[in-house]
Amino acid sequence: MRYLVTPEFNNKLTSLSQEGLSVISSITNFVRSRDKNSILVGSKEHDVRLLGKEIYTIKTNDYRVYVSFGSDQDGEYMLFLDIAVETAKSTSYRQFFAVKNPVSNFLLDPNRNQSIDPRRNMTIDPNRNMMIDPHRNMMIDPRRNMMIDPNRNMMIDPHRNMMIDPRRNMMIDPNRNMMINPRRNTYYGGPYVYTTNLQQIGFLVSSNEKVTLIFDMTARFIGFGVKTEQGNVNLFNTNNEWIGFLVTANDEVRLRFDLHNNWTGIIV
Repeated sequence: MRYLVTPEFNNKLTSLSQEGLSVISSITNFVRSRDKNSILVGSKEHDVRLLGKEIYTIKTNDYRVYVSFGSDQDGEYMLFLDIAVETAKSTSYRQFFAVKNPVSNFLLDPNRNQSIDPRRNMTIDPNRNMMIDPHRNMMIDPRRNMMIDPNRNMMIDPHRNMMIDPRRNMMIDPNRNMMINPRRNTYYGGPYVYTTNLQQIGFLVSSNEKVTLIFDMTARFIGFGVKTEQGNVNLFNTNNEWIGFLVTANDEVRLRFDLHNNWTGIIV
């Protein structure tokens, strides 16, 4: 069967060890030499399992690839989605691997790139741009717009919508899904929550197009973000209390502010 790869899969490949590249090569050769039915049976070296929602895993040694099937005018194909490397036990790294790393890439660091620094670019500073300030723009203020307030809109409240609650949906719980846990998946890659001096203090897991879950570095659920129609993201703790918001600096970096409009970090 022919196969295709996602950009994220390609990004992970560049960071693999020689051993990892050898394992992935073995998996791609396994896929290329078989049809869908025989792939799903697996082999002695390749353990194939259904993860859910038409997503499968192929595990060889400590490496897993996440795949799905599709078809086009040329027939059926397998799409390689992501790579995970499971460690024997949870790591205690101070800095996890990041696909987009603001420490090594100055374009992602507001301290070195003035275009994404709210202190030097007034368009991304809520103190000087009222359109991105929830206190002055009612459309992005959850106190005045019930559609973005989890206390009044059950669809964005993890306590009342089990599909976005990691405690009841194992697919979005990093403690039960190693693919989205940087402590168990060496190549998770992000996005991460950083302080203004680029210390990693948490990571994100997307639950749907509107709601993103926030975990600390031990994979403890500590809050969530709700996207507004204007692009801002309001941040809430697990008690549904509004604690801050995100402003988009560019396609890859979001700036984090508290309720006093103080810049407290970034997400990338």
